[in-house]
Amino acid sequence: MELARLADGSLALPRPPALKTAKRSEAAPADAKVSDGGTPWIVDLTQVGLSDAALRFDDAAITPATRQQLDIDKLTFEGISTAPNTSGKLSLAAKLNRKADLQANGSLQLEPLATKLNLNLRGIELLPLQPYFGDRVNLTVTKGQVSGKGELALNKTADGALAGGYRGQVAVSDFHSVDKASSEDFLSWKSFHLDKLDLKLQPFALGIGEVALADFYARLIVSPEGKLNLLQLVRQEDAAAGKKASASAPPPPPAGEVKAPPPPIRVDQVTLQGGKVSFSDRFVKPNYSANLAEVGGRISGLSSAADSTADLDLRGAYDGAPVSVAGKINPLAAVPFLDIKAEVHGVELVPISPYSGKYAGYAIDKGKLSLFLSYKIADKQLQAENRVFLDQLTFGEKVESPSATKLPVLLAVSLLQNRRGEIDINLPISGSLDDPQFSVGGIIVQVIVNLITKAITSPFALLASLAGGGEELSYADFAVGRAALSDGTVKKLESLAKALNDRPALKLEIAGRVDPEKDREGLRQAWLEHQVKAQKLAQLVKAGKETGSADSVAIDDKEYLPLLEQAYSQAKFPKPRNVIGLTKSLPREEMEKLMLANAPASDDDLRELANRRAKSVGDWLAGPGKVARERIFLLPPKLVADGSGPKNAPLSRTEFSLK
Repeated sequence: MELARLADGSLALPRPPALKTAKRSEAAPADAKVSDGGTPWIVDLTQVGLSDAALRFDDAAITPATRQQLDIDKLTFEGISTAPNTSGKLSLAAKLNRKADLQANGSLQLEPLATKLNLNLRGIELLPLQPYFGDRVNLTVTKGQVSGKGELALNKTADGALAGGYRGQVAVSDFHSVDKASSEDFLSWKSFHLDKLDLKLQPFALGIGEVALADFYARLIVSPEGKLNLLQLVRQEDAAAGKKASASAPPPPPAGEVKAPPPPIRVDQVTLQGGKVSFSDRFVKPNYSANLAEVGGRISGLSSAADSTADLDLRGAYDGAPVSVAGKINPLAAVPFLDIKAEVHGVELVPISPYSGKYAGYAIDKGKLSLFLSYKIADKQLQAENRVFLDQLTFGEKVESPSATKLPVLLAVSLLQNRRGEIDINLPISGSLDDPQFSVGGIIVQVIVNLITKAITSPFALLASLAGGGEELSYADFAVGRAALSDGTVKKLESLAKALNDRPALKLEIAGRVDPEKDREGLRQAWLEHQVKAQKLAQLVKAGKETGSADSVAIDDKEYLPLLEQAYSQAKFPKPRNVIGLTKSLPREEMEKLMLANAPASDDDLRELANRRAKSVGDWLAGPGKVARERIFLLPPKLVADGSGPKNAPLSRTEFSLK
């Protein structure tokens, strides 16, 4: 028998043989077709058998036109009738397109339509069926077979909808497809098996005992236009039609309104084995390629039920670097939940040099990357930790790229990289899934940009945070008029020295600074103290006692006034005299005022103070701090209060910069 569907979609059917009508006593249904005499046609098939027959179907309504053939080995009907609510039996053994084995047996009711069949389908080839779906997707199926065994139950409801379902198993084996645009391999697998499948149509529900995907392959390509082939799987006109349909659909319920729960879906276990993913990015120049191989693992307990979670455990290798993902997920539930940890160890960075050149402006000569990720989504809130470990990252030649950042990347790397050539940073991110602007990728990019910006604009704050402390390391403060290091300053320099010694690529610049008013007064006070201590030092030396410099001499309150009087009398400035011309004896406060008023505190003295401060810091770092002297540079002093430097920092300080 031959059937055909014409290009306009109409069916060309063979003329049916003349049938005798049998008048039944039952009343005919209101919608039954009647003959010219007004008697409804009732066809009863007590028993019909057909063997060694063939049905050929030519379909010209699709492009390209196709022909399907059903070779019937045996077809039997028992008790089949067009009378309402009359059920009979059907048995079929046939071949589809001369290769696939089709077996079906069970019940069949024609009015209203209802059937329950035990099916056994083996080797249904996808290639002859491709014209029915090929124009909707951007891949070409080159081979593949579908098999299934189970029970199919279908019935037509009062409103004309199709209800029922299928219970059993389905498998797609030896599947292979190519990308239509490039003719390159796209998706393939050896076996894709769904077992203990329970599908219901009205209302929709799906349960699967086990999904097993073995020896699978995926080819992901980013085109020169920046489009990922996987996201272009559905033809654009079909996607646009879907969007148009969505636009015409009723608007979503207002915020706070209870949404309909998702349909019940359950997948007890998913098993992956022997997977490989090949990735090529042709958007960057030169192109980049990578492979994810040895993909395997399991997902168990997937369900759309509220408060359910599934266990996830996947393994693989990214260009030889081991990858693992483990945790709990529930992507099918109305409110998503995620709590996973992912790790990848030792990814070679040289292959991703095209990305580095495009976005950082430098090629990569050497380095490895390890990632330790922890993501948690609960109550639509994301909390994530992204630990990034870069080992021996070494930039090469500069690459001219309009997309490259203008930030000094080399300085940022020098700040982040320790003396072992390691960069170990944590990039926490958070956000609300309800935010329409929320994007995990966008947040991560922003966090990285913020980190580099902080490294450039606040390098010492970054060094302090990497060292685990919040101390401000961009300056060292001094007592007014002094250049000696206090205990607090030494402690800060210890932290700075540790950070510098852990980052040997950095060079430190030191500029001494003074407070024009306070330090001038401080210089006078320091000169007065020095003059008094010089008197005590002279006494110690005369007495034959060993001592250090004048500034190290200690003076108690009892001996201070006599020493001040000696210093006052030896000072070379005009002093008040009595009536006979001798130096007038004055109280302590008056002597101190006169000595301070005549103490040297010129601009040159301030400049010398700033230089001594810078030198004292440099000497400590190169000495006890063990920072190589060639990494320390002294800059010209700053004598004007210009408002630069850290906010609220004292002007009596040294300022640091990094190169």
